[in-house]
Amino acid sequence: MAVLYVASDREGAGKTSLCLALARSFQGAGRSVRVVKPVAAVDLDAQSDPDSEIICNLLGQPADGWPVAPGETSLNDAVLRDAAAVVAKATEGSDIVIVEASCALSPAESARMAEALDATAIVVVRYLRELTASDLKPLAGAFGDRFGGCVIIGLTRYMGTELQTKLLPSLESEGVKCLGVIPEERRMLGVTVGKLAQHLHGRFVVCGEETEGLVEHLLVGMPSMDPGEFYFGIRERKAAIVRGDRPDLQFAALNTDTACLVLTKGYEPIEYVRYEAEQEEVPVMVVDTDTLTTMDALNTLVDGARFDHPLKLERLAELVESHLDVPALLRSLGVGGGDG
Repeated sequence: MAVLYVASDREGAGKTSLCLALARSFQGAGRSVRVVKPVAAVDLDAQSDPDSEIICNLLGQPADGWPVAPGETSLNDAVLRDAAAVVAKATEGSDIVIVEASCALSPAESARMAEALDATAIVVVRYLRELTASDLKPLAGAFGDRFGGCVIIGLTRYMGTELQTKLLPSLESEGVKCLGVIPEERRMLGVTVGKLAQHLHGRFVVCGEETEGLVEHLLVGMPSMDPGEFYFGIRERKAAIVRGDRPDLQFAALNTDTACLVLTKGYEPIEYVRYEAEQEEVPVMVVDTDTLTTMDALNTLVDGARFDHPLKLERLAELVESHLDVPALLRSLGVGGGDG
């Protein structure tokens, strides 16, 4: 049995998503895996840590006695014992236990936790242009010999050259091993149809029960010289925001891969559109605002995006397989790097 402790340099770096994606990847290599978050964030009740809920929901694993609440000022021996007990229970029948660190812990406290769990530690780092090796050295250094390397996540499309010529050489010169670089992915900013409706105060008129579809793109319907199907066909898993009195554009959207229709200005769909949406099982919601106001409200939609959908996990697991040396990481954990 091996324990992998996943920490980060800051809150929101992507620990939860990487833990889940690594679990999927390790499972694909024939290993039995559990993911736990023993310690909750300091300002949350131990029973309502959102990351813990996501872990349980996406992996279908129960939260057996975790997370526990940390001390108000520092990590104490009781919390360490509780965390070790949680991990020990998770090891039953598992080859690997992946432990998500809490941002409530300082680098020194995270190092104490990794020591108590006898874990190999890696650090998740969200790519920022101003990031330097010196920013990561304190956290990496705190783990000492237990440090297995860092994973850079969220590399933007046009920053690859800068990463290769500046950050990666800097990490190498400081002795900070980089396990891989995962590029930015649009799907991670998606929200469910239900959350979109909540954000817009939309009212479902067709397929209101189909709220778990993922919306990855937003397209506004507008008159165009191109056929409507061509325009709406440029994006999959989209929300099509269309004036309620433009059934021609609504039909065009329904003839492509559309997650939902948003009809503006309070117009109900005509019967032909309603029938087609029902046949295609595409949810239709009505909002009272006009199209421009509706689009303006969508500017803040991604602020509420979370890593909480199976399609997000599926895609990130693919990126992990493509951009991380998973067999090498398995070998570093002492569980081999073969296919099982």
